[in-house]
Amino acid sequence: MNKPDPKVRATPRALRIAYVLEDGVDAHGWLDAIFADCFGRDGGRQSLVVPLVNGAISEPFQTWLRLLDPDFVLLLTYDNAALVPGLMALLADTTLLERKRDRATPEQHPRVDLERLSGLTSLSWLPFLKTVSGLHSAAPSHILDRYPAWNDDGLIKDNFGTLFGSVNPFPLHQQIGVRGMMLTPENPPDNRWHFRPLEGDEVHDSYTVLENLGNRGGIATLGQLSNLRGQPHRPEHRWTDGFCLVVGDTLEDRIACWNAGLLFDDARSQRYKTLRIPAEAVVSVEKVDKIGAFLKTGNWLGSSNGPARVFVRSRSLDAATLEGFVKRLQESSRAIVTFDPIASIDDCCPPDAARVWRALPSMTDGTPTVETAIAGPKVAVSVPQPLQLAYCAGLHPIFTQGAWYIDLSVDRLHDIGRFSNVREAWALPKRRQLVRHFSGENGARIRAGGGLAVPVNIETRTVEIKQPDDSNVFQSLITENSRFDYGDLRGLHAKAALYRYTKPSDKGSYLQGLIGMFGSLSDIEHTMETHFWRAQFGKMAAPAQSQHDEVIRDIQQRMHAADGRLVIEDDAGWQKLAQRIVQKASRLKVPRLRTRYSHLLNDWTEELTAAIEKDPNLKQRQDEILGEREDDLKRSLSFFFERGVMYRGHEWSCRECRHRNWVGVEALKDVMSCDVCGREHQLPIDVALDFRMNEFFATCLREHDTISVAWAISALRQQAKHSFMFAPQTALYRDYPENQAQRIDREVDLLCIMDGRLVIGEVKARSELITKSDITDLAAVAQELGADLAVLAAVMGQPAAMEAKVTELRALLPAGINAEFLLSDWSDEPSSFL
Repeated sequence: MNKPDPKVRATPRALRIAYVLEDGVDAHGWLDAIFADCFGRDGGRQSLVVPLVNGAISEPFQTWLRLLDPDFVLLLTYDNAALVPGLMALLADTTLLERKRDRATPEQHPRVDLERLSGLTSLSWLPFLKTVSGLHSAAPSHILDRYPAWNDDGLIKDNFGTLFGSVNPFPLHQQIGVRGMMLTPENPPDNRWHFRPLEGDEVHDSYTVLENLGNRGGIATLGQLSNLRGQPHRPEHRWTDGFCLVVGDTLEDRIACWNAGLLFDDARSQRYKTLRIPAEAVVSVEKVDKIGAFLKTGNWLGSSNGPARVFVRSRSLDAATLEGFVKRLQESSRAIVTFDPIASIDDCCPPDAARVWRALPSMTDGTPTVETAIAGPKVAVSVPQPLQLAYCAGLHPIFTQGAWYIDLSVDRLHDIGRFSNVREAWALPKRRQLVRHFSGENGARIRAGGGLAVPVNIETRTVEIKQPDDSNVFQSLITENSRFDYGDLRGLHAKAALYRYTKPSDKGSYLQGLIGMFGSLSDIEHTMETHFWRAQFGKMAAPAQSQHDEVIRDIQQRMHAADGRLVIEDDAGWQKLAQRIVQKASRLKVPRLRTRYSHLLNDWTEELTAAIEKDPNLKQRQDEILGEREDDLKRSLSFFFERGVMYRGHEWSCRECRHRNWVGVEALKDVMSCDVCGREHQLPIDVALDFRMNEFFATCLREHDTISVAWAISALRQQAKHSFMFAPQTALYRDYPENQAQRIDREVDLLCIMDGRLVIGEVKARSELITKSDITDLAAVAQELGADLAVLAAVMGQPAAMEAKVTELRALLPAGINAEFLLSDWSDEPSSFL
């Protein structure tokens, strides 16, 4: 089965921005600016506000921030720079911006808009809502706005927003085609609309407007427009069991209510699911009744064929203070109203990151996704527009102003994934320098999970996406510096690359050759996990492997090693060791790279019979299995002949000079001459073809640990869920090789990208060969390259020994780098298949 053709899938979404806010004299002013900016931006109501408490972001908020994967984080603290290292480790390729604050000088006019990239306006949804309406969702006839001098107690600016303060210019009702519902101060001047005539109606009391803001009311608000199809996740949280009504004026009350809006689904089914009420409003019976009327007509959360539910929450007010309010609200709203105190600002965070799900299909239904086929190293991808822009054609340009992102899933053109019917997509580590290899668009970034995101606007028709070679990606990871845009605080911590050049080491070249010979990593994996072929190849290529213990005993005796320790103090000691090795080498088994079909068939029959004896299920089919053994062996051998792993031919010994000659099957003749003395040799009538192992393959098995590294790469690929790529064993140079006499500074056995994580490792054939220096070197290079995972791997060994070595490795690594070990599951039990 062939892999699907490679494609690029592009899906539009709104900008994602998060804010980190520290309490202070001007904190409420900054929060007002945040809310106003969010209401004016498409998807802005799903922006997270993160409180900074005692100079730190709490664990629950860190988890939530990481899950949301914002494109930008705006820092509004008194020491922004101190937060940058932690946020860089926590987030993907997220731009970190700041507004400087000074405790001694409160900010009089806070501004939080992004100067470099303005998001698509939330007004872009108005034409959609005017077209797509129904019995339970009235088309908007008005939009909530206010006169600049009107004073708000917090009800409007925290929950609904107004055009003034969020969207410029003022007023703009004629441009957007709806009348304004203007909040106007008492006794306003007659000439207040001297700029242009008012297109709307006026009201003085914001609580009077409440009842008409539900689904069946014709008044749209920016709070509704900024909360349509913008939710990326669906958290499980007890606060979603009913309407969330927060009472109080503290910073914690306001932030908790705002963030509660991110727990619910968007504004399509029910426009508003949270509401913050100023503390002074709960003592006014008139205001409480208006709030109740709003809930009576606009809330059905938690009903389950019964009364709706409302949870009154507060961080600053206790149950006794709100007892009368709760009772009165229950009467006026005809709902079950319960008080639930906010014990901590963290209460609004999802309690379990594992139970935060992707948005329901109904939340993304209708979102256009464009697929573009990949035919070469570059492809022009058509830019999909957000759903609502299809309804803005021919209307005022204000509806289409601003930018949005397209999330890109880019299939790998040269996919090495282990499934033949699945094509993997690129999943990149969060390394800023990699972006340019895929896109030259300003603002392009790597999302959490390793995909790309590119900002576009109404003028952008296509974006060019490139498909780099794997070698270029790894070269960039190791040798290129990260480059950050002006104003991005990550630039304060940009580190220069420690290496200037990389290339496959000699061992890496052997691995590349081995994969080229077999055709794929999967074929190497399938062959070498079979005990029968491992044993046969071992006998042919490295027969001395079975003499390890004999060699050790001999050297210990000859060199008088005490307590298992060999001490060499002078040149004479080295000379003696060399002499013993030369003497022993002459008695080691010499590789014999040839065998015959009859030998292989006998060995396969013996092994298959042993496997059948150990398995009752196979024993029931013994005759059938043994009857198919020759076909299985021939099929396996055919693959080896096809790939050049083994050759067929005739081996004969010259009667004159005793030279052993080899002639490939394609060159066989009735009469052949000796390669040394030229004596003729008659081809036997009953000649049986010999099978010869490829010398390159034999060298890989015998000398370079190539099979061990191929196994370790395959094992990591098995762990990968979405995407995997690797480089062969790599030599690292701190300067160009010609400038340092070709000296290699480090050599890395494992260099992989697994599901967007950079993995490096050390591989040995046996666990006891992993030394302390190997562990120290691995820890050092893991930190130098900023790896996400460091791996110790061995084909043979004991789990307890490997765990001890990994514990030693972990002690040398910082908190951001994990460490694991790999041991092969290759079985020494007889094979039942080939």
